[in-house]
Amino acid sequence: MIRTIRRGLRAELLLSLFVAVVLAFGLLDAVAVRLTERARVQERVEAAHAAAAMFAEVAGQPNVDATRLDRVADALVRRNGIVGVEVHRDGRPLYVRGTPGTGEVAEALGAAGLVVRMHVDTRESEGGRRNAQFLFLYVALTAGGILVLTYVVLTFVVVRPIDQLTKASERLATSRGPVSVDEGGPRELATLGRTFNHMAKQLADDRRALEERLEELERTTHELRLAQDQVVRAAKLASVGRLAAGVAHEIGNPLAAILGLVELVEEGDLPPDEQAEFVRRIRKETERIHGILRDLLDFSRMETSEDAGVGRGDARAAVREALALVRPQRAVRGVTLRSEPDAEPVPDVALDEPRLVQVVLNLLLNAADAVGASGTVEVFVRAAGDHVEVVVEDDGPGIDPAVASSLFEPFVTTKPVGQGTGLGLAVCHTIVQRAGGSIEVAPRSPRGTRFVVRLPLARPGA
Repeated sequence: MIRTIRRGLRAELLLSLFVAVVLAFGLLDAVAVRLTERARVQERVEAAHAAAAMFAEVAGQPNVDATRLDRVADALVRRNGIVGVEVHRDGRPLYVRGTPGTGEVAEALGAAGLVVRMHVDTRESEGGRRNAQFLFLYVALTAGGILVLTYVVLTFVVVRPIDQLTKASERLATSRGPVSVDEGGPRELATLGRTFNHMAKQLADDRRALEERLEELERTTHELRLAQDQVVRAAKLASVGRLAAGVAHEIGNPLAAILGLVELVEEGDLPPDEQAEFVRRIRKETERIHGILRDLLDFSRMETSEDAGVGRGDARAAVREALALVRPQRAVRGVTLRSEPDAEPVPDVALDEPRLVQVVLNLLLNAADAVGASGTVEVFVRAAGDHVEVVVEDDGPGIDPAVASSLFEPFVTTKPVGQGTGLGLAVCHTIVQRAGGSIEVAPRSPRGTRFVVRLPLARPGA
């Protein structure tokens, strides 16, 4: 895998400056050398033209001898880069000196049709090479100095403030203390520094405000949880009150039987076997009363743990206990209560049994109120994938569609004024939702209502 190497700002700056300086000063050096060399050649050619005119004047004099021409030609050849001299008349060579035939040619016309040609060497001389080398060295030193100076200036003016901004941004992201940068330097960087400081101050203020809101939200959530717990307990006590009314009537009959049997035993004229039978019946009725009161007390006991309701529970056992609490009620004497047999075991759910009993009991009492003096209420438990469903159905008149959408909101009830608080289903919804489940209501065909409580399975070890 090829890993991308990201260069720093200093490296990018140095590389960009180096490329710019090399291109700029390299082209400058090449152009300067070329122009200098061209000027040197042009100067030699112009000097050769002047020398050719002078030589043509000497060669055109009458009675000039070759010795004088040689002295003049040698003097010309030794300077201005002239390497050869030719004198022609009518196309015929009259005089040749040096090595004509190389370089550029400078011509001049003399008397009697003389033509003088001076051959100029245009090759770069040793002095020209030294000049070119000196120029290159000068350009290189100048470019290097400018490069270093520019790098230092940009480092102090641009790179260092940006580094400070980067480090300040990192501190701003990780720390809670005040963060600021220097607002000096060029106008743009000073503006950037002021903007950063303003942003850092605003972020610090927003962070403090957010922390205060979070603290307030935590307090509100805690108070809301306490209020929900109080509502749940109040609804539970209301259910206990409804149960107590039926229990009082249920206990009345065994108490009357016990009092009558005790009076017969106190008379003392009973045969021993009949007296033993009366005592056994008294014990049986007393145990019946004790069982009813124990169930009522167990149900009404309040949890003290903050995690009350969360844990593990047996849904079938909770249904059996709720039915045992409902059946003694005088209000349901004419109601048929049905539950499926415990044919197939179901997994434990993520809700403890006391809270699950409270939910099922509330649904059973509401269903019994809905069917009136006669009717049928069915309750059964079934496994549904990663959930367990507790279903309570009745064949009553059903729920008014106008209140169906808000049925689980507090103080929403379909009962007459004074007969319901409207908290029962809201409390059931809260209990089930805390456990991660859901509760739904739907009409039952051809008539009646079906409540479905879906509870997640208990976690291993919970």
